This record gives sequence, structure tokens and C-alpha cells, in this order.
Amino acid sequence: MAISTSSGSAVTADINVTPMADVMLVLLIIFMITAPLIASGFVAQMPEGVNLIKAEEDPEDIVLGIARDGSYFLNTAPIRGDSVQPALAAIYAARTRDKILYLKADQTLPMEVIQEAVTKARNAGVRVIAAVTEQRLGTEPTVATRREGAN
Repeated sequence: MAISTSSGSAVTADINVTPMADVMLVLLIIFMITAPLIASGFVAQMPEGVNLIKAEEDPEDIVLGIARDGSYFLNTAPIRGDSVQPALAAIYAARTRDKILYLKADQTLPMEVIQEAVTKARNAGVRVIAAVTEQRLGTEPTVATRREGAN
């Protein structure tokens, strides 16, 4: 039989990670809930395409978004529908390099809403309107993979 010769219990220096794990889980839940709210406002499901040219958004690009509820966003900032044409006219009157507008619209919107936005853009002086779409899952583009003029 073995007999212990120590008179007291041994002190362990282990860190109790249970409270830290609890805090981390609470923070994870908070971030999962608040992250979509930070980017809220412009909510749209882009149409899908097959042969798309990949292009990163340039900070100088002008993007007109139309959310699924029909509200307008100019470069992710909300804008009233009747203010879209004057705002675009002010932007494109000062531009000399190009007059391209990138249109992001929810795929469930009626065509009349898209046509109204295109008419407003044309009346504001936009010369080229490019529709922003997403590559269909499971497909690969068979065209050039970069926008002309991109490095």
C-alpha cells in the first residue's frame, strides 16, 4: 500500500477556459446578428449568368442599386426615386473620362422598374449602362476573365 507524504493538496495552475469560451460564443452570436444589419439597406439577389467577365469594383465606378422593395441606392447610399435623375445628372455632367453606370437590381423586380431606372439614367446623361450579375454556380466563364483596361 502506498502512503502519501505531502501534508496539503497540490495547487494547480490551470486556466479555467469555460468563462472565456462563454464570452467568445456570446460575441460570435452578437457579430452574426449585427453583421447583416451593418450592410443592410441594399438587399438584392443579382441575376445569374454563365459567360461573365470578372471585374472588381473600382471606387470611381458609379453604381445604381435597386433593392427588392424598389428603393434606390446610389453607391450604397439610399436615395429617393425622384432624386435619382438629378443626382446622376450632377455626377455625369462633371465626368469627362467615361459615362458608365453599373446597375445592380434584384432579379425579382418587374421589368418596368428596371426600365424606369434606365430611362432616368439615360436622361441624366449616362451613355453606357452595365448590368451587374453573378456567375451561375457550377459554371465557368468561357470568355476573357478580366475587364478591358484592367491591370
